[in-house]
Amino acid sequence: MLYGAPTHRLEEYLSMTARVLEIDGQFLYLPGCMIISFDDRSTHTTEVRIVRSAQGIDLGKLKDVHLIYKEVMHDCIGVEEATDKLDVLMKRKDKFHAWLRVIIFGLTSVTAAPFSFGARLIDLPLIFAFGCLVGVLQLIVAPNSALYSNVFEVTATVVVSFLARLFGSINNSNLFCFGALAQGGIVMLLPGYMVLCSSLELQSRAIVPGSIRIVYAIIYCLLLGFGITVGSALYGLFDDTPSNQATCENPMDPYYGFIFVPPFVVCISMIYQAKWRQVPIMVIIAFAGYMVNYWSGQRFKSSPQISSTLGALAVGVLANLYSRLRHGVAAAILIPAVFCQVPGGLASTGGLLSGLSVANELTNNNGTINGTASVQVESGGKLDNLVFNVAASMIQIAIGIAAGLFMSALIIYPLGKRRSGLFSF
Repeated sequence: MLYGAPTHRLEEYLSMTARVLEIDGQFLYLPGCMIISFDDRSTHTTEVRIVRSAQGIDLGKLKDVHLIYKEVMHDCIGVEEATDKLDVLMKRKDKFHAWLRVIIFGLTSVTAAPFSFGARLIDLPLIFAFGCLVGVLQLIVAPNSALYSNVFEVTATVVVSFLARLFGSINNSNLFCFGALAQGGIVMLLPGYMVLCSSLELQSRAIVPGSIRIVYAIIYCLLLGFGITVGSALYGLFDDTPSNQATCENPMDPYYGFIFVPPFVVCISMIYQAKWRQVPIMVIIAFAGYMVNYWSGQRFKSSPQISSTLGALAVGVLANLYSRLRHGVAAAILIPAVFCQVPGGLASTGGLLSGLSVANELTNNNGTINGTASVQVESGGKLDNLVFNVAASMIQIAIGIAAGLFMSALIIYPLGKRRSGLFSF
């Protein structure tokens, strides 16, 4: 849980470990909590333990934990030695300092914006500044203030959308692209990975954690949409002709956008503390998956779920094949590729569009909105339903990705793994 293991397989891992250690135990996973029951059949008593842990991602430590897990499962080391190794691992400091990761937040936004949101070169410096601002709020301010962490997402989106509309309105909206600035600035806040985890849990029949997580993800989407609405409306109070462009005019050529995919994967790997020797294979697999997703998306423009499924299938097959041949950790390799696959930008685009519409109504601005292919605002339509439609679309695509990942695991491991759990999505 602490380092990003596949949540829908946690109970399986613990059950197999208990069987190897000859412990009679039962396990129930809830988001942020594992309930463990140790049974003693001789005395007919049960001891229940509750282990609470924050959900996080640390790709380097995830690989180390998996190595310790395999050594225990294959009787290479004892439980006491494994416990000592885990204690040392948990006390180890982060590989990258928080302020360095703030800079990487900005670089992640810069590298994601061209191939995700059609940003132009002139937009990238501002997107870098917005990404660093979000990084400061998330990595520096929020951990030091429990009260602020409750409103972090809303305040971050309010500030970014306000500044994005401010700069996007310069020179009659002809200088900067408001849509790219707003979406690129909050790219690290998008809940695509969270929705994917919930879809995987539901598809693997883990009803309780999957239901809890997917409801939270939907509320999270609504919070982001609310923040964008407030930020856009606030700027509309000061400007009679604010920018209404949700998409960019003259966007960067998509073929040039391919260049930004490998740097994006490197930035994601650094944010989530990956080991340097993991990065090359992460870049290769993520880029291959993105290419499959992009070209299949050109073929199935009206159904992005199909392209997401095919992209996830390609990523999953490559990662599981690498894991089987080189004994790596497929889950750690897949996470950066999933960040390229999960279209969190869809949620941002729809939330941005609805935010602009509501903001224009609040400020009595009748300017037309440059819409997107995924979400359109019809005249006279109910704006309140728009964000829910976007959340539903994102869930559909995440389910497609989950199906692709499950099929890839079935292709590479048709009979599963006998001695240890499958450390893959």
